[in-house]
Amino acid sequence: MDDKRKRKIIRSITQFIKAEIRTRKSNGLIIGMSGGIDSSVAAWLAVKALGTEKVFGLILPDSSVTPRKDTKDAEELAQKLKISYKVIEVGKSKNQLLRHLPKNKLARANFLVRLRMSILYYYAALLNRLVLGTGDKSELRLGYFTKYGDAAVDLMPLGDLYKTEVRELAEFMQIPSKISRKKSSARLWKGQTTEGEIGLAYEKIDSILMQFENLQEGKRKVPNIRPQSFDNVYTGTKGRRIHEGSAADVKRVLAIIERNGHKLTPAPICRIR
Repeated sequence: MDDKRKRKIIRSITQFIKAEIRTRKSNGLIIGMSGGIDSSVAAWLAVKALGTEKVFGLILPDSSVTPRKDTKDAEELAQKLKISYKVIEVGKSKNQLLRHLPKNKLARANFLVRLRMSILYYYAALLNRLVLGTGDKSELRLGYFTKYGDAAVDLMPLGDLYKTEVRELAEFMQIPSKISRKKSSARLWKGQTTEGEIGLAYEKIDSILMQFENLQEGKRKVPNIRPQSFDNVYTGTKGRRIHEGSAADVKRVLAIIERNGHKLTPAPICRIR
């Protein structure tokens, strides 16, 4: 991606944010800042669009799973951007509530994400602001997010950018390298990383997803592709290979999309006739 393209993306996103704030008659934005690349890029773009006064950052660590360096990185970025922010340790409150619930690793991890989102929306209601999403296209296409958690937002400025594109944009914006080169992680449990959980580097993931998008000619029907139709997808409609990596990589991505398909469509409504 050349610099001209990067400048165009920044211009498009800042115009999008301004238009959404104006149309919805909002006082500004609330953003959850994790110290990771997506939230850092989103915060930078929000400030460029609206200025410092209309962006409020919430840093919501759970000390049992959140590395101290993540909180520090988020605080330093907020200070660099000159926005108001607040740090709230959510681990104690989470544990008090979980004492009354059955133990389950994944359910508890998703509970943490939803608890954070509840706090973001509390401040959004308090200040008449919108919650800024930080999810990127790679996560949205894979369904790699918590339903009614980090996907429950008011606008998604990075939703049409793959993770590798967000990384390029971060370097162009001069986001500190300790953030832009950090391994992506939802910090759902100690030591968790996104690439480790998926089993592929984002360079491979994005390569496969981009080829799927090209293959579908922009119709975005990837969630409807099933692993059992893998051979047709892998060779493409004209017998072309859509990914230079291994067949196992493509199968892995297809399986993740299939497994998370329920997140990508609205809840079904019973229509009364």
